[in-house]
Amino acid sequence: MTATPAELAKGIETAWGAHLARSARAAEPHPYAYASAFRTCERRMVYEMTTPQTLPPWPPEVLARFRRGDDRERDLLVDLQRIGRDSDPPFTLIGQQERFKLKDRKGRVAISGKVDARIEIAGSRPPLEVKAWSPMMVDRIETFADLFENPWTRSGAHQLLSYLWGAGEPFGFLLLDRSGLPRLLPVELDQHVDHMEEFLARAERAIDHVEASTLPDFLEGDASECKRCPWYGHACNPPLAAAGAVILTDPELVRDLARRDELEAAAKEFDKLDRKVKGQLRGVEDGIAGPFVITGRWQKKTTTELPADLKKKYTTTDPKGSFRLEIVRLDSPPADPEERTA
Repeated sequence: MTATPAELAKGIETAWGAHLARSARAAEPHPYAYASAFRTCERRMVYEMTTPQTLPPWPPEVLARFRRGDDRERDLLVDLQRIGRDSDPPFTLIGQQERFKLKDRKGRVAISGKVDARIEIAGSRPPLEVKAWSPMMVDRIETFADLFENPWTRSGAHQLLSYLWGAGEPFGFLLLDRSGLPRLLPVELDQHVDHMEEFLARAERAIDHVEASTLPDFLEGDASECKRCPWYGHACNPPLAAAGAVILTDPELVRDLARRDELEAAAKEFDKLDRKVKGQLRGVEDGIAGPFVITGRWQKKTTTELPADLKKKYTTTDPKGSFRLEIVRLDSPPADPEERTA
């Protein structure tokens, strides 16, 4: 019987998935932390070092995203090499996929990784890391510090800091792929030394546990971090103290949340420009800028200064006086090449 077009397409898709599965590298234990594997939970770091092979293999859809990201990162490096000839000052890419190792206070290799490239420019050779993360996630990133606010980008920030620390370079660059021009973020090591010291300390403690065949205590106070962990419910079952989650099935609410997620980057850009413009125009009572008419008026502002003892006497604390809401999308970006075997 002749196969239908739909059956032919499905057969090709199945073969494609099998091809990607065969090309995946097997996970192996390693006695150090990967530079791309900063974790809030040290127990997870120990699992990743000792038993990465116990996790289920990546599904074909995820492997396809990995490959697409790798291809895009290579394309960006090729473009950047060509751009360097016409840049002012000119630059060239060197040391691509250069491996490095950081040692802890006991002389052990604590963190290991590979630098995507170095940029030889103006007498310096700063490291360069390239990321092809989700465009929606990248659109929310304006500065390097923003990476520490998102659990999916935090490890990438520590990854580049590791390269700077290992190379002894004061600054480097993070190249982010996006729908328009790629974004090149500068990062200065001295502004983030505390993050790098934290990473080294976590890696050192994790290695101590690996050598002693013990596990760190469960992570406390962050149930969302546990639920994102691939070992949760598999090898690790922390006694989460959080109440059961409320399952919300309102389709309109889900659509609103999705739309809110899409608009977040635009809202953030508006707020930044709004503060900038209003700061620049403070004191301008009547003005014209292109097609815009600007009108401003001074208003009274009354403040009351109270002595510290009196202020303390009449200060009360309501344990439910405010409500802080955090909405985190659980979609994860592709892992880094070394993490894919973990």
